[in-house]
Amino acid sequence: MRAQIKTLLLMAAVLAAIVVYAVIPAEITLGSYTIRKITLAHLSRLHIEQTRQKRRAVKKTRRNQTVLFIGDSMVEGLSRRMGDYAGENGHRLFTVIWYSSSTESWGTTHTLEHYIARYRPTYVLICLGSNELFVNDLASRAQYVRNIVKKLDSIPFVWISPSDWNGDTGINDVIQENVGTGRFFDSRNLKLRRGSDHYHPTWAAAAYWMDTAARFISSQQCAAPLQLNRPNTHHKATRTKLLQPSFEGFK
Repeated sequence: MRAQIKTLLLMAAVLAAIVVYAVIPAEITLGSYTIRKITLAHLSRLHIEQTRQKRRAVKKTRRNQTVLFIGDSMVEGLSRRMGDYAGENGHRLFTVIWYSSSTESWGTTHTLEHYIARYRPTYVLICLGSNELFVNDLASRAQYVRNIVKKLDSIPFVWISPSDWNGDTGINDVIQENVGTGRFFDSRNLKLRRGSDHYHPTWAAAAYWMDTAARFISSQQCAAPLQLNRPNTHHKATRTKLLQPSFEGFK
């Protein structure tokens, strides 16, 4: 009986509160303070705005892109696997491998502009720095990196850093500091099996490297996520341009 009375009293108190809340004005001024009543309409608008903010916070994944993959000889192994991802996910892949190239090569010539105009990419992947792991003119390298980023203009990109085999004198840090948040995939902690020259990864190791980079590029950590679902079959990458070390770049 007491429990029923308590329940009835509680219901009456709730009902009274609802009635009082319903009849009070929308705004009450107490001195210099104004108290506004929260209505269902306010709550509804608040919920809609919060939902919109959450949607804006989720970066849109890019699909069906034209991808340009440029860099030094490390791109040779990476692009083989990237070809699988492109074929699996509906992207068009163009690869330009400039053997023995560096940030200086790409940053001081018009080679990048030439291939952007030729292939009209909507997304760019870069792997440069392996030939600069032990340089000391880091201030100059920083400027070359900034030049490359400037050449890309508004095209979304990710820079896959060199995977060093015996440390570096700072080129990875230089790249990371100058490409912007969400545009740098750090390869330094990867343990890659190397080929007979002890520098270039084996094909299997390069595929693992690309798989690891792809997880970042397709994630919300990336500034411009690219759809890269893991491929189930091999897709041959046929649009590859090879530039020899003697190539001086487009002036």
